[in-house]
Amino acid sequence: MADIVKTAYNLVIETAFVDGDTRTLTIKNPRSNISQSDITDLNSYMQENNIIIGDKDGSTFGRIKKVTRRSSTTTYLDISDD
Repeated sequence: MADIVKTAYNLVIETAFVDGDTRTLTIKNPRSNISQSDITDLNSYMQENNIIIGDKDGSTFGRIKKVTRRSSTTTYLDISDD
């Protein structure tokens, strides 16, 4: 059996709440062409609809602080004697 290589992509969204609380959301396999305006639209939607709340005091969503696209590669080595 040969070595197996897998690549995974994630969109990591760091958020802030009005009470100073933070949260990180991870989205698996995001579109490859996400633009700044997409993030701006998402931020506006999240603020207007308060779709997530802080877990400390139930605080209102503040803003998206940072968005990062991450890729990770995992190699499964075949160490058999075949």
